[in-house]
Amino acid sequence: MSIECNSCIIQIRSCGSKTLLSVRYILLPMMCILSLFVETLRADTASLSLTTGDDYPPFTGIQLPRGGMVTSLVVSAFKASGYLVDNINWLPWNRGYTLTKEGAYHATFPYAWTIGRAEFFYYSDPFYPTVLYAWSRRGKVNSLLNEDDLQGAVHCNPLGYVNSDKLSVLMERNLLRRETPNNMQQCFKLLLAKRVDFVAAISSDAVNALQEIGSSLEEVQQSGFTITESPNYIIVSKHLPKAQEIVDAFNKGLKILRENGQYEALKKEFNWME
Repeated sequence: MSIECNSCIIQIRSCGSKTLLSVRYILLPMMCILSLFVETLRADTASLSLTTGDDYPPFTGIQLPRGGMVTSLVVSAFKASGYLVDNINWLPWNRGYTLTKEGAYHATFPYAWTIGRAEFFYYSDPFYPTVLYAWSRRGKVNSLLNEDDLQGAVHCNPLGYVNSDKLSVLMERNLLRRETPNNMQQCFKLLLAKRVDFVAAISSDAVNALQEIGSSLEEVQQSGFTITESPNYIIVSKHLPKAQEIVDAFNKGLKILRENGQYEALKKEFNWME
């Protein structure tokens, strides 16, 4: 009779009235336990717990179909590479970011790349590039034609949203001040109430925020230049033992979605233009 446990094989042979016990390769039974432990870790990693924020259409949102364009992309990409997203928790952006940084979640999304974040997180391959503009009140006097027009202004960028390098430099030189309400809707309320000079936002954010507060694009104008262009990423804490494995799995799935047409289908479904 033989008992096999991965790399260790124990053989028991009868020889008359004697029972002979031999261990092939002279490996300790502890190797069997270690092997089972590793397999358990793999099973745990294959079932993921993620977090993201609400009210960020078309990317994420509890009320959006399948949680939004990025949520659907992330779930589908992991599924394509053999990983199950067991649950997604919708948390305030700062809380979700902090908990993911501490390793409480396998990943969070969508985030832009910054030097500060890269110190603590691994980044996935990029997806869904975003173009950031400065939005001011309608009227020639409020027009923002070039970057010099931003100096001395007060801008609004919600809590948890990263400042672009251009805006950060101006703030460091005390040439720009930032207001940080809880969401983009409040930013546009402050803009229309003349409490800030411009809002830093991508086009879809501006359109959705204005609709939410009962206003329209007719009341604002887009800057004549871009503040920055930045893709989105999922980020995984470097504290996780299998962080790079998780990132690699997402990247593999993302490539599959691009190749089989699901990536483009999601863009079409959510009316997204890169």
